[in-house]
Amino acid sequence: MKQLTLSLILILSAELQAQITPTGYYDAINGLSDSTLKSNLSLIIRGGTRYEYGINQYHSTNNPPEWMAGDLKAYGTWQALPITDRRPNGTIWDMYSNCTRYFPNKQGDSGCSMNIEHCLPKSWWGGDINEAYKDLYNLNPSDQRANQQKSNYAPGHVKRGDKFDNGSFRMDKATSSGYGYIVFEPSEEYRGDFARTYFYMATAYEYLTWSPSYSQYISNESYLMFSDSIIKVLLDWHRADPVSTKETCRMKKIEAIQGNRNAFIEYPELVEYIWGNRKGQAVDINSLTPSPWIECDPEPLPPIEPEVYYDTIICLPAITANLVNAISGGSANSGIQSNGSASITMGKNTTDGEISFSGLSISESTILQFRASPYNTASTMQLMVYADDVLLRQINVTVTQETRNEEYYTIDLPVGTQAVRIASVGGSTSQRACMQELYILKEKQPEPGPVSSLAEAVANGATHIEKIMINGTIYLRRNNTIYTVYGTRVR
Repeated sequence: MKQLTLSLILILSAELQAQITPTGYYDAINGLSDSTLKSNLSLIIRGGTRYEYGINQYHSTNNPPEWMAGDLKAYGTWQALPITDRRPNGTIWDMYSNCTRYFPNKQGDSGCSMNIEHCLPKSWWGGDINEAYKDLYNLNPSDQRANQQKSNYAPGHVKRGDKFDNGSFRMDKATSSGYGYIVFEPSEEYRGDFARTYFYMATAYEYLTWSPSYSQYISNESYLMFSDSIIKVLLDWHRADPVSTKETCRMKKIEAIQGNRNAFIEYPELVEYIWGNRKGQAVDINSLTPSPWIECDPEPLPPIEPEVYYDTIICLPAITANLVNAISGGSANSGIQSNGSASITMGKNTTDGEISFSGLSISESTILQFRASPYNTASTMQLMVYADDVLLRQINVTVTQETRNEEYYTIDLPVGTQAVRIASVGGSTSQRACMQELYILKEKQPEPGPVSSLAEAVANGATHIEKIMINGTIYLRRNNTIYTVYGTRVR
C-alpha cells in the first residue's frame, strides 16, 4: 500500500510539473553537478527581456487592465511592481516593513515612503546599469527608511537589532553582529525569499566581475561566489522558510513580464546541489520535487448591492504640484515638494506646504478624501483642513513603528463651500506629511449608474475599468471618473 501511495504521489507530481514548467526547459542541466551545473543553469535562467529601471512618469492613458505589457516598455520597472508586488487587497507587499501602503493609480511608486530596492546590492558588481541592475527578481518595493539602512550590507543572523529595527527588518552593528561587519535580517516569512534571490543572482549573473570592495561577501574566485559565512546564512534562511504562495505567484508574474524563471523557487532542491548538502551529486531533473502549482489570481469581491453614487469633482489618483496647479482653481505653494511623479511632501525646509482648490461652489452633500502618511524622517504628522478658511479638521499623528501607515481621511464639506485648503503645520521636516492621492466627490441620489459591477462593465465593452479603495470602500473607476460604490469592506 505504501508503495502504491508513493507511485501515485510521483505520478501526480509529474503531472503537476507538466503544468508549470515548459517542456525541456531544464533539460540542459540533467546529469550535471557543481560548477558545470551552475554554469548551464545560468544560461537558462538569464534569458528573457529586461525593461528600463525606475522610470516613473505619471500618465493617465486609458488602457484596459492589460496595460502593463505596453507600459513597461515605455515607463520601466516602476510599472511592473503593481503587478508583481500587490496584495489582493491592493496594498504593497513590502518585505522591509509592516507598514500599510498603496500603489497610486497604476504605478509602483509610492512617493516619499518607498524605493525600488536591489535585494542583492548593485554595488557588489560595481553598480553598472546592466541586465542584473534591471532584473525584477532582484527588485522589490521597499520601505525607504529600511532601504537606506540596509545600504550594501550583507545578510546575517541578527542578534540585537542595535543598528536598525522597525519591527520587521532588523540590523546589527559590526561590533555586535559576530561577523565583524554590519548585517541585516528580514522577518522569518521572507528570509527564504531573500536567500533564493541571492542564489538566483549569483547564478544568472555569474559572468559579472564582482567588485573587489565586497570580496568579503562575494567574488569570482570560486564558482560558489559567496563567502562561507554568507552561504551558511542563506542556506539557513532557504531551509527554514520554504517557498511560499507569494513567492511562486511573483515568479509567475515576473516570467510573464521578462520571460525567465527562478529555478530555485521552482526547484528548491537545486540550491543543495550547488551550495548545500548535495554538492558533487549529479542532478536528475525528473526526481526533483517542484514547488506546488498555485492559482494566483486574487479572489473576487463578494457581491454587494450598490449603495451610493458620486460625481467626481476632483480626481487625483496620483498627486504632484504640477497636477494640482493644472486643475482649474488648484494651487500648490512653494512648500510643496513633488516626490517622483505620484506624491508630494507637505513642506520644504522651514516652509509649510499648502494645497488649495477654489471655485468649487458646493451645493449638495460632498466629501473630501485623501491618503496621507508621515514623512520618512518625521516624528509627527500635522495637517489642517479648511473650508473657506474655517477649520474643519486637525490631523495629528505621533509616529511609531505602527503609525507610518498610509491612511485615508474623509471630511464632509459644508454646503456653500467655495474653497478647500490643506496645510501642514510646524515648519520642520520632523512634522511633515506625505500625500499620495486626493478626491472631492459629490453625492447623488441612488440611480442606475454607468456600471454596477466589474463583470457588467466588461460585458459592456468598457475600455478602462479598475477597482479602487477609498477609506475602506470599494469603487469602480472608468477612465478618470469614479462611479459605483461597491460597498464597505474592512481592510
